[in-house]
Amino acid sequence: MYGKNKYNIVIADPAKNITVFVLDNIERKLYKDVAREILENTDYNAEQVGFVKQPIMDGDIRLEMMGGEFCGNASRSIGMLFARENGIQKGNVLVEITGSDKALNAKVDLNKETSEIDMPIPKRIESIRVDGLGEFPIVIIEGINHIIVEQLDATQENFEKFKTAVYNKYDVEAFGVMFLDKESRYITPVVYVKNTDTTFFESSCGSGTLATVTYLGQHLKDGSKKYSISQPGGTIESEIIKENGQIKKITIGGVVKLSPKIKIEL
Repeated sequence: MYGKNKYNIVIADPAKNITVFVLDNIERKLYKDVAREILENTDYNAEQVGFVKQPIMDGDIRLEMMGGEFCGNASRSIGMLFARENGIQKGNVLVEITGSDKALNAKVDLNKETSEIDMPIPKRIESIRVDGLGEFPIVIIEGINHIIVEQLDATQENFEKFKTAVYNKYDVEAFGVMFLDKESRYITPVVYVKNTDTTFFESSCGSGTLATVTYLGQHLKDGSKKYSISQPGGTIESEIIKENGQIKKITIGGVVKLSPKIKIEL
């Protein structure tokens, strides 16, 4: 990028999955460059960048992620930002986000600093074979796929093997590997976004929590089950509701911290 441009941003902290929201109306062709500069700035310690846009599906607010991917933590965080900017202390916000073909309902409570969002229903669980490592379940979600991995170390070397396997089989904007300790319900999320060619060992992951709960709740036939999924940056609460073995609803929620509006120059 040439010259200096000024942008208005807000930094969101959902379980330390630091997300920078760019509030200015930026052309999509500039997303990659702006996102890369923000991600490279160690002042923010950001793991992802989203761009705030005007709604196109009758939602209250729209967020376009840096690589066109879906992100659960960003979704519930932008819901809280909309509530703060519009004086909604407690209520519902309809959030549009890349990777979801419909607006998602976020329940926001500014006093408690919490936001819970109805997540997209995963399409299915498939299996993927990874050379040298074996076969693993992969949860197919619009905008991002997640592999659930038990009894393997969360290393860059292992992740690269998963990356090769994923892009040999799928054309997807982003994917993650959720290294799961099933007994303690602890995940170490590692996420790759194709458009920006970025890999982050994330502090927490909303869509990865969705995938993990989908995997853990496979054998639930009817009713609801709540999970607390611990991650390096904190815990995300989730509930899965099923009827006749089919997922009807999955939520993720928890505390979200928002910065004041900040003006930056890139």
